[in-house]
Amino acid sequence: MTTYNGPAVLLVDDGRQFDTAADLTKDPSGSWRGTLTFHDQALVPVLLNVDDGHLLIDGKPGEFIRPDRSDWTSNDGNPFVIRILGSGQAPF
Repeated sequence: MTTYNGPAVLLVDDGRQFDTAADLTKDPSGSWRGTLTFHDQALVPVLLNVDDGHLLIDGKPGEFIRPDRSDWTSNDGNPFVIRILGSGQAPF
């Protein structure tokens, strides 16, 4: 299993980009998944409705879906974390 823990950029459909910390794994079949963590609480209203998007890691793109928008966790002073499921080639 291959893992990636580090910085990434989330690209959403309307062209906006958000810095994030990615914690991702890829199994031997090439399927990948993980979490994206955002530390800017002002982004929470925007990110709540993200169903899918593109992730850039060192300039390499990867597409993902967010299978469950109710998966998020956010509390005052804590990061906002969402779970993603990769679709296609992993960006790491």
